[in-house]
Amino acid sequence: MRSAARALAKDASAENYVALIREYIVAGQTRDVLRVCDEGLSQYPAHAELERLAHRARQLYQEDRIRELAEELEAAPRPALYREFCDLLLEGRRVQRALEAAERWRQQTDDPEALYYLAAAHAELFFDGRCSADGLEAYELAVRAAKGLPQDRRAPRLQFEIARRCGAWEDARRALARLLELMPGNAALESRFRSVLANCAHSVPLARALHEVEKSGKFVDDVAEHAQEGEPDDVRALLKELCAPSDVRAAVFLRGGTGLVQGAQGATAERTARAVREVLQVSRTAARRMALGRPLRLEAEGSFGALLVSPGDLGNVGVWTKAAVGHATRVRVVQLSGADDPGGVR
Repeated sequence: MRSAARALAKDASAENYVALIREYIVAGQTRDVLRVCDEGLSQYPAHAELERLAHRARQLYQEDRIRELAEELEAAPRPALYREFCDLLLEGRRVQRALEAAERWRQQTDDPEALYYLAAAHAELFFDGRCSADGLEAYELAVRAAKGLPQDRRAPRLQFEIARRCGAWEDARRALARLLELMPGNAALESRFRSVLANCAHSVPLARALHEVEKSGKFVDDVAEHAQEGEPDDVRALLKELCAPSDVRAAVFLRGGTGLVQGAQGATAERTARAVREVLQVSRTAARRMALGRPLRLEAEGSFGALLVSPGDLGNVGVWTKAAVGHATRVRVVQLSGADDPGGVR
């Protein structure tokens, strides 16, 4: 660790930041990992490996804090603890546990803020699984929370996000109007309001819009929001690393409307990206119908070789190999996707 620190002092390169962070990880010094990650990202804000390490360090810190909060809530429950607990669970995508905590909070205190967290948890279920019942429950709970917390911006903001993403523009307009009452003169909100107002001619009722999302598996902004994201050089470089072993046929990165493919070209690359996207969509639909939640990792093997797909916070990453996917390749796929690594892959 001292050697890595001295090397960083002499040469503050991204590689030396990564080396020191890994030493802190081995030592279990999570706070130092976060500190050096923040310092490194301030110097190299788009460095993929620093972003990945920072993401993992935040997960470890959150896990420790969640355990502490769970113990404190058992001993002496109070709103401030529930608030932090639910925020961390939602941030860590532990939606079912957040739902249970918010429900327990509501039953214990009848606090309207608990309704907001119930709404937020159902909204995450909707955004993940596209189930219209979750979307409708989230919206209705947010409406109730807004009545109980008339000066709080979170509930109308959540209403707006649900309505906007499924194309219920009239409901989105009403939520934005309430936000403008709470934040008068906000230029960004006023601009968004004008944009939403222009779309109201194409608005559909909320229940119908939610049903269309469940049926298609797509939100209205899935392509529009990501069309301008481009093709990050760091992601391309990492995909090339995935394709380096001789047994790898292709590696794919998908995020919204963006699709990057290495190891295949032209029409073959387009077919490969489309096939991986369809595998994800079908798996999510099947999981939703069987009430299984969201897919954590998808694997298939056969005469074609093997396919591993990892849906994650940073994107959906797939690798197609000639034989079984090796451990090192498996680790890189999970890391590149930014998945929570529920299967214990390291």
